[in-house]
Amino acid sequence: MMNTEDAVKTAIGFFVVILVGALVSSLAGGAFGAMVATVSPEFVRGLFCCPAGTGIVRYAFAVGMIWGVFIGAAVSGFACFLAAVLKILRIRFEYRKSQETDNTPEGVRR
Repeated sequence: MMNTEDAVKTAIGFFVVILVGALVSSLAGGAFGAMVATVSPEFVRGLFCCPAGTGIVRYAFAVGMIWGVFIGAAVSGFACFLAAVLKILRIRFEYRKSQETDNTPEGVRR
């Protein structure tokens, strides 16, 4: 069985994975936005309503970072959710298996 300390460590581990995934995705999104603004600034100007006189590359980097955080947190959270579901299923199957072995007579094997 899983004790409380293991559950807390697992929850903290999942939080760290989500946080790191969101930050890495934020940097990747910002870099992508800056790259697109460098290659085609008129595309970015038409896509966003950025104020006149602002650096379009900086603006695109900031918008890319925001979208990167949202996407990275969602993907990391979904991955952690799947890991938690798999862990719960594994615990349930192990419990069921231990219950079956406890209920079988000494000489009989399944």
